[in-house]
Amino acid sequence: MKKKNAIKSFVIVLPILSSFQFAQADLVELDLLTLGCPQTYNQSSSYYQTDFDLGITFNDIDHVYIDWRGEITSGLATQYGNPSSPYPLRVGFYASMGFNPFLRRNTVWGGELTYPEPENFDSIFEIELPGGSTWSDLLDGQGTITLGYSELIIIDGYYSESGLVFLEEATMLVEGSIVPEPSSFLFAFFSGLSLFTIKRRKY
Repeated sequence: MKKKNAIKSFVIVLPILSSFQFAQADLVELDLLTLGCPQTYNQSSSYYQTDFDLGITFNDIDHVYIDWRGEITSGLATQYGNPSSPYPLRVGFYASMGFNPFLRRNTVWGGELTYPEPENFDSIFEIELPGGSTWSDLLDGQGTITLGYSELIIIDGYYSESGLVFLEEATMLVEGSIVPEPSSFLFAFFSGLSLFTIKRRKY
């Protein structure tokens, strides 16, 4: 009977240790500047796109965030009927993960209130999923991310002077449950085996 209880302890320990790897939400970071992401963006140099490989796979992905810091300088807009009086108009900087099946993209806007001086931004924001879209394409740890400059649509005018975005830091954060490596299963197996051996020696 005592030996049977020891075997039960071994059988229970292994699933608990293995499932513990799945239960925890992991946060994986990717420094985009180290991938060659430029720091300056405007109309003539408006975006940067790169493929990435995190080197891990996920069971599921809960959230994708962008942690970035920099400066936004407003552009100047001109009305068609009043070309002599341009005025500052905010510009944006966006992060996009493409379509799956809908566009996953968020934008930070600024510069209008501080013009001609730049406006600082320093934030972590989530790239939200539009209805029906998922992160299933990122489960293998591979994907494409785009960072870029954006301007508002002006119905009665145009941007007569480009704005400017200077990027000081940019990190992509992926939150989800990681598929354990084989070594994790081996660790759980031998942990359970050791416990079984200790209990058997006692009896």
